[in-house]
Amino acid sequence: MLSTIIIAFGVIETFVGGHALFQTRILGGENASDGEFPYMVSLRRDGLHFCGGAIISPRHILTAAHCFVGKADPPYITNLTVVSGAVKKRYHGQSHNVLKVTVHPNFTRGFEARWRDDIAVLTVSQKIVVNNRQSSIPLPTQDTPGDVTAVLTGWGQLSSTDFIEPDVLQKRHVRILKNKDCNDKNSRMLDSQICGYDGEGTGFCNGDSGSPLVYNDEVVGIVSFSVLCGLGYPDLYTRVYHYLDFIRSAM
Repeated sequence: MLSTIIIAFGVIETFVGGHALFQTRILGGENASDGEFPYMVSLRRDGLHFCGGAIISPRHILTAAHCFVGKADPPYITNLTVVSGAVKKRYHGQSHNVLKVTVHPNFTRGFEARWRDDIAVLTVSQKIVVNNRQSSIPLPTQDTPGDVTAVLTGWGQLSSTDFIEPDVLQKRHVRILKNKDCNDKNSRMLDSQICGYDGEGTGFCNGDSGSPLVYNDEVVGIVSFSVLCGLGYPDLYTRVYHYLDFIRSAM
């Protein structure tokens, strides 16, 4: 049974010494070009960006469950929109009202649970018109291997020491590790996750939650969990291939 909620907003957290501090922003990225990533969207509450997502059909957005499930259960109703077709946050692009948010029924918050099943599908009220600025990206046709390079995009903070977010969408290449190599770095990843690692000073943090990781022109990962930003720990993404049945049932 799917867990469906109407327009909710979530608390983003990280973990330091067992305490919640969820951080998600791109470190070490560079500006994306206009129309370079037409599948990328900004999720906004009351007009303010809080998470990223990817267009997977004209009416559906793939993102992270933790963007919508906060400290209070059930999630509260809020003014949520999806903005597509914009590389700059100040350029509003096209705004779409959200009809519903379908969160994975087994999503589990918390450090010990490793943010299990951190995935959600948004349904917008009207179809997103396809053009050179906005279009969908395919779901993966096979599982994602290790020792390959993927692309991460997002509008998260540029520094771990301040709260400055970029106006222009950021991009960077991410090395995907094999599960064993990731666990050797003390990551304790789940089989339903993808591990990304490029060393100290790189990764994701505040504002990048829900953003897509893309390999071979398919969305293979969703920004989910990081112990600390840019300090040399692996970043964990929800492995999209593991959740194809859930995604299709939510569409």
